Amino acid sequence: MSLAREVYQALEAVVGKRWISEDEFVLAGNRVKTPEVPFTYHSADAIVLPETTEQIQEIVRICNKHGVCFVPLVSGVSAEAFANRPGTVLIQLSRMNKIVEINETDRYAVIEPGVRHVQLYPELRRRGFSYTAAAVGPGGSVLANFTSSSGDHHNQHNASRSNRYLLGAEFVTPEGEIVRTGSLASGAGWFCPDGPGPGLRALMKGYFGNHGQFGIITRIAIALLPCNGPAEIEQEGISPYHKVRMPDPCSKVFVFNYEHIYNVRDAMLKIGEAEIAATVLKYFYLPATLMMTNSADEFWEKWEGGYKEALSMPLVVHLAPRSEAEMEYEEKILLEIVEETGGKRIPREIEQWWDEHMDFFMIVGRLQSVLRLGGGWMPNKLASDSVSHICEVGASVNALLSEFTESGKLFDAPENYQIIPMEYGHFAHIEVLIMWDRTNPAAGRGVGEYRARSRNNDIEKSFHAETPGSLNVSTEQIGPLYCDANVWLRKIKESLDPNNIANPLI
Repeated sequence: MSLAREVYQALEAVVGKRWISEDEFVLAGNRVKTPEVPFTYHSADAIVLPETTEQIQEIVRICNKHGVCFVPLVSGVSAEAFANRPGTVLIQLSRMNKIVEINETDRYAVIEPGVRHVQLYPELRRRGFSYTAAAVGPGGSVLANFTSSSGDHHNQHNASRSNRYLLGAEFVTPEGEIVRTGSLASGAGWFCPDGPGPGLRALMKGYFGNHGQFGIITRIAIALLPCNGPAEIEQEGISPYHKVRMPDPCSKVFVFNYEHIYNVRDAMLKIGEAEIAATVLKYFYLPATLMMTNSADEFWEKWEGGYKEALSMPLVVHLAPRSEAEMEYEEKILLEIVEETGGKRIPREIEQWWDEHMDFFMIVGRLQSVLRLGGGWMPNKLASDSVSHICEVGASVNALLSEFTESGKLFDAPENYQIIPMEYGHFAHIEVLIMWDRTNPAAGRGVGEYRARSRNNDIEKSFHAETPGSLNVSTEQIGPLYCDANVWLRKIKESLDPNNIANPLI
């Protein structure tokens, strides 16, 4: 299916001939997220690349007038950032890539959707600032992580989630109205999310993000954090054969291994009560091994040579206090807690990797190593609740996955999930990472079977293990676990988008 000439010409008049296409080879490159996805996408009818908020407003109005659906995207990492039916236009926002303002006095940055972590993070470091950079790798969209997707990161133990740092915002509604929120709405600037003016953070982000169903966010301000580390990060070598060091007496990484997730839970809660450490997380043991290797052969050698056991339940802790005296204090408290909770420090040859790859706690430049095996991978769960509840969810993963790993449908790594406590242990985030051989048809089917089994298990046990975000089939299933969130999302969607053209997933 292709767009009517009238519609195509109207869109072309907005952005110019160079910035719209319906060529098959262009659309094909924007049809499939990444090779691991075990299902097929529809092809969009056109892709358009606006440069301003006003251009987006005109595009949205044209789509409403002619009944054409639209899906906004930047990097295309989300499985929901693609056409799912005929009569759809992709609105690619990568041209809108300006850092509009960095306000060092009031500590905020104003950015457009196309600004990537690799673009913003180094600029802020040079000025003595940092921010909650999502653990998606340097190519991820900062705005998308703050407003439209999970955005979780490794420093949430003491810095919390990105949605806590979202300030003023500008977005285009599904009917083409430009809305400015918080202090921005009254002309007072970007500094405040909730007033004077409408506070609509929950509408844009909530906890997870609605993937463009409630409008297209064109500019946001994010709050900045002071950075006590060096302005320039020391690096040697070329990726993937590189190291990123933090030669600072106020930076130290510890990795401990535990026998059971409930022991990890106790350690997380005690560390939170002591209010020490910048990073605390139970990490995936499969990606950890992958990131420590430079080839698939080296991975298998280490995985089967002891890393699977040494990292079976790893707790990673990064201490980053403001003085050497404080470092001595935090290290003493940490080691006492680990001893009380039954943790064992892993061999130094493994632990040292974290010291030599500090981008793990920054923009995760080594993340691409997870793809080294050439197979499929997919995150599962992605939710939060109390530390105790989320660890209970983690304890259920092994039994849930065992049937699929024993049959060879999924990679045999049943403890492959991470849990990140937030705000010193007041709640926690979980993410399960499943991997499989994408050349195996049975494995592809196994992914769907596992996801269905996982969701049914959550519903049966009342686990808050998968967060409702956009209005889709999954949210309709799990909505009752979250005070009928699906019902309220549908009411909001119908109010803002009566024509149901903004990324209509169901």
